Amino acid sequence: MRVMTTTLLLLTFVGATRVMALDRNEEAYVDAPPSKYLVYSVTWQPTFCIMRPSTAGCEQAPQRFLTHGIWPYSESIGKLTNRHPQYCTQSPDCTDGEACAMSADDMNAVLANKALRDIVTREPKGMFAHEWRKHGTCSGKGMQAYFQDFVDLRKVVRFDNEAFNAMVGNATAFSKIRDAFPENTAFRCYQDPQGKQYLHEVFYLVDDKGTPYTEEKNLQIGVQCEAKQTWIPAGTKPAS
Repeated sequence: MRVMTTTLLLLTFVGATRVMALDRNEEAYVDAPPSKYLVYSVTWQPTFCIMRPSTAGCEQAPQRFLTHGIWPYSESIGKLTNRHPQYCTQSPDCTDGEACAMSADDMNAVLANKALRDIVTREPKGMFAHEWRKHGTCSGKGMQAYFQDFVDLRKVVRFDNEAFNAMVGNATAFSKIRDAFPENTAFRCYQDPQGKQYLHEVFYLVDDKGTPYTEEKNLQIGVQCEAKQTWIPAGTKPAS
């Protein structure tokens, strides 16, 4: 009875997620076949702080990209350009056939990783809990190894610093922003109620060693950046 109840709850949860949360170009599924590549996601924190100004640390938004997560991904198929597994039940650190949450001890161990704390938002507990359950459980790794990859793969975050820094605090044609980043990147923007466009996130497509993955050409996660003037707001610390 417990197994049946757990299964029904999981199916209900997944069904609700698919109905309520998926974009039109998105396909998400539990326990997908092996992923083709990883998305190393970074957020331009000054934009995030415009979107959510009450977030801890946004009173002095750091002028830098902060790591958001590492997401296993599948190739695009037709109009489905955002395909990924989520809430996987076969993680080495999960039992009982469900996507497991982080325990208090797990969370404390992750929070003790200083190198990790240096590249993420100031109060990352909620983010860590979400990233593990939705994406980390699909990585094929245990919790500690998954979050250590945030640190070890941060090296993939490369761009033309001189060109990018010259655009910070200004509006620039999105095509010029795109040119400052390598080929294995995709982008998400934020459109405010007045239609003003901001650079929100950059997604680096890589393999598990950090080697650029360039076979995927159509990835689009979240709000697409339109071909128009795009703001890169300034923060309180130099970009890095």
